[in-house]
Amino acid sequence: MNTETYNKENKMRVLIIGHTGATGQDLLDLLIATPECESIVAIGRRKSDTHIGSSKLTQYVLSNMLEIASFDTALLKGVNVAFCTIGTTFKDVFKESKSAEYQAVDFGIATGFANLAQSAGVEFFGIITGDKSDSKSKHRMTRVKGETEDFVISQGFCRVAILRPGLLNRGKGRRGWLEQIFTFGGIFGLPVAKLAKAMVCMACNQTDSLKRYESVDIQKAILNFEKAS
Repeated sequence: MNTETYNKENKMRVLIIGHTGATGQDLLDLLIATPECESIVAIGRRKSDTHIGSSKLTQYVLSNMLEIASFDTALLKGVNVAFCTIGTTFKDVFKESKSAEYQAVDFGIATGFANLAQSAGVEFFGIITGDKSDSKSKHRMTRVKGETEDFVISQGFCRVAILRPGLLNRGKGRRGWLEQIFTFGGIFGLPVAKLAKAMVCMACNQTDSLKRYESVDIQKAILNFEKAS
C-alpha cells in the first residue's frame, strides 16, 4: 500500500489518461486552471492540441495503450494523483461487435493504468466506472466495470474514488444521435464538465481510503466544490 500521508495542503502532481475524451478534456482544462494542481502528465494515443505549450502539462503518446503498465515510471517522478477517464463511447458500449474492444479499453487499459499509477507511487486514484458496476453481474457492461473497480481497489492506493455516474451528457456538438435521444437533446444526463469538477473536488478533499460515489453523491460533491470556489 502507498503509505504517503494525506495532506490537503499538498499540491497535486497529476497523472491522467483519457485526456482527449469528453470528460478528460474538461478535466484537463480544470486542472490547468486550478492553483492546487502543480503539474500534469498525460498519456494517450494522441496529444491534446488545446494546451500545447502549457507549463503545467507534459504529454506522452503511446501507440498501444494496452502496454501502459510498462510505461517508464522514471518519467512520472513525483506524481501523487491519478485520474482515469478512459472508456468506450456511448454508441459502442452496447454493441456485441464491440465486446472485445470494450473489454480491452474499459478493463485492459484502465487496469494497466492503475498498475502504472501504483508503481509510480500515486496516493489518490480516481476512476469513472458506471451505474450498478458489479463484478458478479450477468451483464457484460456492468460486470467489466465491476471487475475494473475490484482491480483498482486491490492495488492498495491510500485513497480511491470510484465515480459511478448514470447517463453522461457530453455537451452540444459532442453527442452522437443515440446519446441525443437518451439525453433528450442534452436536457438530461450529468454534464461531463461537472463530472470533472467532482473528480478534482474528491482529489482535494476525500479523506476516506475508499469511497464509491453514485450519481447523487457526485452531485453533492459538485455543490461542495462550487461553494468552495
